[in-house]
Amino acid sequence: MYFKDFPKILYDFDITSGQTAGVQATAYSNLASDGVGSVSILNPGSGYKTASVTFSEPENTGVTATAYPVIVNGVITKIIIKNAGAGYIKAPSVVITAPYGTPKVETKAFVMTDISRNIRFRKEVLSNITAYDEYDIVDGETPEIIAEKVYGNSNYHWIIMLTNDMYDYRADFPLTQLQLEQFVSDKYGNDADDVHHYIDEDGFIVNSDADGASSISNRQYEESVNESKRRIKIISKDLIGVVLKNFKDQM
Repeated sequence: MYFKDFPKILYDFDITSGQTAGVQATAYSNLASDGVGSVSILNPGSGYKTASVTFSEPENTGVTATAYPVIVNGVITKIIIKNAGAGYIKAPSVVITAPYGTPKVETKAFVMTDISRNIRFRKEVLSNITAYDEYDIVDGETPEIIAEKVYGNSNYHWIIMLTNDMYDYRADFPLTQLQLEQFVSDKYGNDADDVHHYIDEDGFIVNSDADGASSISNRQYEESVNESKRRIKIISKDLIGVVLKNFKDQM
């Protein structure tokens, strides 16, 4: 197995093994004229990293109120009104999403193939491969899992990574939904749903006042970046023998 000739490197990985329990917060709204003037917290909850707040719709034709929570040390300390809404006859009900949970993270060390040090192999061997299959990575799949599924041998993970110019497991592979939620929460906090940029009908970034401009939130942007990492190139199983022989010749 020629992969053993690659140098090795020690990596530390954070392994998510579950979620700690949390308590869902509760609150009620206070009417001011025909809109929401404030929100009073009944139970601040616990275990929050991120949360959203929704109000019931007004009885009359009007505008539904919007708000966002302030989270400190896992509890909701207050609710900030973004739009008081209009058309309410009585105070609307308030729903705060349940805590997603705090992942239980355990750091483990793994000795892995250091593929980044053999760029010559990629240029001189893989550059001769012109036919590839496409593969969409499923949540939780690693290069080893993909190699086992495609080639029947998890030790060929380095071929998949070199084929796609991937050198970092954590940065180059898509995050799971749980990991993505945690990443967005850590990066943006309560601003996750704020505008990141605007696009036109063709998907090009434009100014906010451009014709047909629509907003993309920070969350939507990160989801798009993550999704763009799912489709990779796969060398046909029939060509693996050629790749391994060329690698052996170079080594």
